[in-house]
Amino acid sequence: MSKLGAEDMSDGTFLILTRNGVADPGQEATLAALEARLRQPGAKLLVHLHGGLVDEATGKAAAVRLSSVGQNSWNLGGDWTQLYVIWRTGPFETIRANWIELAHGDRLYQVVLTKLIRFIARKIGIPVPGGSRSADEAFDLSEAEVRKRILGLGTPAQRRDPFADIETHFNSDAPEGMRATVIGAQTETALALEFQGELASSREFQLALADIDNAANDGLPGRATLSPGDMEKGLMMVRRLSSEVQAEIGPIETLSDRTARGPISVGTFLLKHAGQIAWRCFKRFRSNRDHGFHATIVEELCRELYGDFVGAKIWGMMVKDAADHFTGDGFGNALLDMLGRVSQPEHFVVTGHSAGSIWASQMLLRMSSVGLDRRIKLFLLAPAVRQDLFSEVIDKAGILLETCRMFTMTDGLECKDAVLGHDKGYIYPSSLLYCVSGMFEEQATKAYPDAPLLGMRRFAGAPWLTDSEKRNENLISRFFELARNGILLSPTQDVCEADCHACFDDEPRTLASVAALF
Repeated sequence: MSKLGAEDMSDGTFLILTRNGVADPGQEATLAALEARLRQPGAKLLVHLHGGLVDEATGKAAAVRLSSVGQNSWNLGGDWTQLYVIWRTGPFETIRANWIELAHGDRLYQVVLTKLIRFIARKIGIPVPGGSRSADEAFDLSEAEVRKRILGLGTPAQRRDPFADIETHFNSDAPEGMRATVIGAQTETALALEFQGELASSREFQLALADIDNAANDGLPGRATLSPGDMEKGLMMVRRLSSEVQAEIGPIETLSDRTARGPISVGTFLLKHAGQIAWRCFKRFRSNRDHGFHATIVEELCRELYGDFVGAKIWGMMVKDAADHFTGDGFGNALLDMLGRVSQPEHFVVTGHSAGSIWASQMLLRMSSVGLDRRIKLFLLAPAVRQDLFSEVIDKAGILLETCRMFTMTDGLECKDAVLGHDKGYIYPSSLLYCVSGMFEEQATKAYPDAPLLGMRRFAGAPWLTDSEKRNENLISRFFELARNGILLSPTQDVCEADCHACFDDEPRTLASVAALF
């Protein structure tokens, strides 16, 4: 389908469906009609790019809503031409369901998370008059208490922010002398080895290992499992692990697939990964690259063992998809070819929500590389584009931007915008941007935790950034300080009141404020 029915869309509104960067077959007529309309005198063009992790139905519904008239719409007149690119990258609901299943139904995940939270709490010092106390002592984090918190068994406030008592000491704006610190002089390696030892001696870990061992070895000649573990639960635990970790266990789906891997072998490499998780947590805490107490621990656990299951690969494919629009037969190239055949629109506006900012960045870089001189008004809503990519946009294509305005949340709101829903903060407490920055980004195929994203205000003037990150941040800061540009933070009463990452393209005051600048 190249265009929604007349009952849904106005004559001046167009919709293009793409997958893997390429427009669906049969949409050439839509692009030709768009070109004919833009050849009319005084043409005004809006290109809207929705966020990532969106399926076809959700993308279409947003296009219908935004292009119509009402408090959750752009409310543009009939003289505007509106193009909505539906670049389908998969439903977020799949990731959400997987993560909830992991948190509530996976014994290995629960054991490692519980033990790691308790271990780190003993090694983290909370400032008190006359010295400091460990977080474990200060907040009485017994094993039962930790399990209650990570399973969402407390009050609504506790489900939304289960470790609020500790988090106040991890805030980047915590008063001098009130920020939590790692106690003692142990190296990250020594701390990781100590955690491995504690986990190995845990009865709960051994029970989880027995389930996995049963799944891996059941039926092999001459092999006895570690204990009467639950094979079905073991299979499910293995299936949730990342492909790299599964490869260490080996194929287990059928008896003929299985290779002899005893419990000691399986336990050894699971402990190796657990030590790596602990090592990275302490490294981040000491370098101020943490995302708070709870979020950092969950990020490192998921990145190491469950990245595929909670969406890391999907996010990576989505980032690639944005770039693929501007290679070969990609729709982005076809769109730019068409724009090169028409005159500069009287108003040329591009709006990018979340990962839509990545698409917009790739578009601007391609325009610069092919010499397409068209002036754009760019509006970024909670942008998920990395700072290093947007710095490249400023450097190579900044001259194409007539204005650039960013609408995004304060860091305090970002930290408390639980990505799975505000009632699921006990699983992960912070926003999609924090999740992406902490878990999904890579640099030169290696993990890049705390990757600076444009929409995250935590990085503004941050002293802990590397030299290259500081250069990017300084360039971006100077760019938005120009009179023609600017940053507006939510919540700002009556101007921008979006209180969640997904709200920026449907919160009435935000939409009205952005549209007023078109």
